[in-house]
Amino acid sequence: MDSKQDVHPKIRNWCSRAERSPLQVLRKLSDWGEKDTAEAQLSVLEREGYVDRSRFSEAFATDQIRLKNWGPAKVKAALRQVHGITTQMAESAIFEVGQEEVDLAALRAAKGWRRIRGAAPEEKALAALLRRGFTFECAKRAVKAAVSAQPAATDASA
Repeated sequence: MDSKQDVHPKIRNWCSRAERSPLQVLRKLSDWGEKDTAEAQLSVLEREGYVDRSRFSEAFATDQIRLKNWGPAKVKAALRQVHGITTQMAESAIFEVGQEEVDLAALRAAKGWRRIRGAAPEEKALAALLRRGFTFECAKRAVKAAVSAQPAATDASA
């Protein structure tokens, strides 16, 4: 297979602009009417370094934890279910991000939750963090830190 002839420059350009999972590339090629040759084109793109599962996993985990304040369980589930990444590779990517980043993401998520729903019970904040994929211990520490960092409520009518 001649890679320069069989892989359209448009897909190379698309892959070079951001990290892409193999499933994203297959979907995009299918959308562009290249369903019959999608697998072959994907293997060429992987050989040329345009698509790399490990690199994508690490970038995805870093972005979701740092930018969206997702917990490790949610990141792992998205990598496995949406992007077809193996459990081992997903866990490795999350490990690379580090527990300190995960704790900071949990704290940011807890503070954001408290800012919007200030007077809500702590149990609800804890449940929200659990749904975001944080462990119980991590969520509990973050909620406790967010509550202690929140300024005391003052009576605005006085």
